Amino acid sequence: MPDAGGLCRIVLALLPLALPIGAAATSPAAQAAAPGLFETPADAFADALRHSTGAPARADLGPDASVRLSGDLIVVPQDQAARLLVLWNLPVPPDLVALLLGPKGMDAPGIIRFVPAGFVDDATAASFAADDLQSSLGDTVARGNRARLQQHLPALEVRRWVRPPQYDPAAHQISWAALILPTTAPLGSDGTTTLNAVAFGRRGYIKLSMVTSVQDAGDAGQMFDASLSGLQFRPGAAYGDVRPGDRRAPDGLAGALGMDALHKKRTMLGAWLLDNVTAIASGFLATVGALSLLVYFRRHRYLESRRW
Repeated sequence: MPDAGGLCRIVLALLPLALPIGAAATSPAAQAAAPGLFETPADAFADALRHSTGAPARADLGPDASVRLSGDLIVVPQDQAARLLVLWNLPVPPDLVALLLGPKGMDAPGIIRFVPAGFVDDATAASFAADDLQSSLGDTVARGNRARLQQHLPALEVRRWVRPPQYDPAAHQISWAALILPTTAPLGSDGTTTLNAVAFGRRGYIKLSMVTSVQDAGDAGQMFDASLSGLQFRPGAAYGDVRPGDRRAPDGLAGALGMDALHKKRTMLGAWLLDNVTAIASGFLATVGALSLLVYFRRHRYLESRRW
């Protein structure tokens, strides 16, 4: 259980869930509670607090890892975490292991997942600068815009880093947050951002994510740093415990970072060439074909003239 001060702050942050019980009870999640879920938000709220772990204790993050908590942080275990996410109409990841809550409670929950993708070699992360990763992320977002437009959603683009990528090679951890906005948003616009952190282990990685405003990203980043500093893989499950026969993550480092591929930042000429490579190649082949045909006809006419 959390200490008294931390528990009081979390209770105040979660209080909106418990108070409007009448209104919440008419929500779809409350009306059609699945088997095993509590029928009222107040029940889920109370149960989450009973099962949560707070500073200065260590909380389990699935079978491979745990985290030592500090300050006002608490960890809500998997079952209770899923119930709270349902009540807030938030998606429940299939690999959810816990929620990380700070002073803002469910206004800014940290989603903790363990992705059993296999071992990811993070050594190449040191070779990519922040501009390289922004370019890689920008390409991934751009490639997803066709599907977004088909769903009548606005096209998006990466504007800047809110929290530039930070790579800790000793701890095998990476954290970052980008500002991704509709392409039509005016320059200088702010909005929400998703803070991300990945900690690599032998059989997969812990991924922590939190949606927050750009203005609150600094405080949320401190919360991330505190949790990452206390995160630890169990003996036999740590990054350094990998064996040659262990399964490797098929999508590698790029997949763990949510990107299609990692590459160095392209120059404007390089980006133009990449975007127009098909047209350039087609034009080149057409030109070569036309010249070959011209040479053929001229040679043919020459040979015909020699025959007569």
